[in-house]
Amino acid sequence: MRSKMSKKVIKVERTKNFIVKDYKDPPKKEVKGYRTKKLPNGVLVTVAILRKTGPRGGKTEVVNIKKPRGKRDAGK
Repeated sequence: MRSKMSKKVIKVERTKNFIVKDYKDPPKKEVKGYRTKKLPNGVLVTVAILRKTGPRGGKTEVVNIKKPRGKRDAGK
């Protein structure tokens, strides 16, 4: 079973090729670096790698998600 992401979206931006959803960044002193992962369906997920475990026990936190604009989104 998949869990739903509980973070709130701060900003939604439409670019030429992507729909970008930005989430709240963790404090800079807790971040080691950032990584971007491309999923098989073309979605790009950027995560912050934390120095210690996060509030929910993980060591990464989602920073933004970029979904490619397809034929379905072109008319909107």
